Amino acid sequence: MSRKTKPGRTDKRRLKQEARDRQRDLDVIQDTAACFTCPSEVVHDFLYQCTDRMEGVEIDLDFNRIAHEIWRDRPGVGQLIGEALTGFIEERERHLRALAELRKRFAAIEAQGPGHDHLEPIETYRELVRARIFPDVRPPV
Repeated sequence: MSRKTKPGRTDKRRLKQEARDRQRDLDVIQDTAACFTCPSEVVHDFLYQCTDRMEGVEIDLDFNRIAHEIWRDRPGVGQLIGEALTGFIEERERHLRALAELRKRFAAIEAQGPGHDHLEPIETYRELVRARIFPDVRPPV
């Protein structure tokens, strides 16, 4: 009669890590659905995202401008690099203006106090998040 072999130490660690990863993914699904189904929370989240991304773009622009300053007056391939960097900076500046406008819109909505009512049933929205972001994660039973 054959005996099943017990999982080795490495197998146990791998199984525990997989269980932790799955739980982490399920927690992200639950938290995302909870945030996105609440008017107050979703507005606050996207207001934060606009502000955070604006800060990141502003820092990126500082570095982009240095690279542009180095290359803008160089002949040959340097000129091509300088022109490409000009376009890159212009696009980042456009993105920054768009984020600033969106931040104003979210701030205006937040000022209205949209409330904490959640869309129901939450399971529908959890499934939507799971299907779009974590399609390989099995739904909880």
